[in-house]
Amino acid sequence: MTSIYFTGYKPFELNIFKDDQTEVKVIKAYIKDIIENEIEEGLEWVIISGQLGFEMWSAEVTIELKEKYPDLKLAVLTPFLNHYNKWNETNQSKYQNIISSADYVNAIHQSEYQGGFQFQQANDFILNNTDKTILFYDDEQEASPKYFKSKLVDFAEKKNYTYNVITFMDLQDFMEFNFTNEKESD
Repeated sequence: MTSIYFTGYKPFELNIFKDDQTEVKVIKAYIKDIIENEIEEGLEWVIISGQLGFEMWSAEVTIELKEKYPDLKLAVLTPFLNHYNKWNETNQSKYQNIISSADYVNAIHQSEYQGGFQFQQANDFILNNTDKTILFYDDEQEASPKYFKSKLVDFAEKKNYTYNVITFMDLQDFMEFNFTNEKESD
């Protein structure tokens, strides 16, 4: 594996409204664990499309891990130009910090928003140009990633593409194992 697309829930879909919430700490620790395991399998590029939530947390973790793994790279492939224009100032600033540390930044459509087709074509492009997807989505809590999951499953069956879906149970198990052991060792 050389390139993995990280995507999933947006923060509001998880009732997360601040980056210092415990849930963000757990999700980012889980992402770190995944990336470090994938590096052992040959991961070179973490790819995101620039969405808030799981994608941005994955980018932040990747940037932090670049100190330990200098060959690790981050690419931000947005569906269209200026996709962040309607975000609040805090989120825009966070995004600017991420793209300033990314190794590659580009928009799949070299135009501003024109329609939903841009998201579909961006998903197709990313799937066709990555080796694997890590999707944070649970069928128990439907939200926007369900459309991508459907496309991902179909694509994987046709192209022998690899993907992992992270569920809330996965996060719960990770939290119980890692954070319980952490407290016991204190």
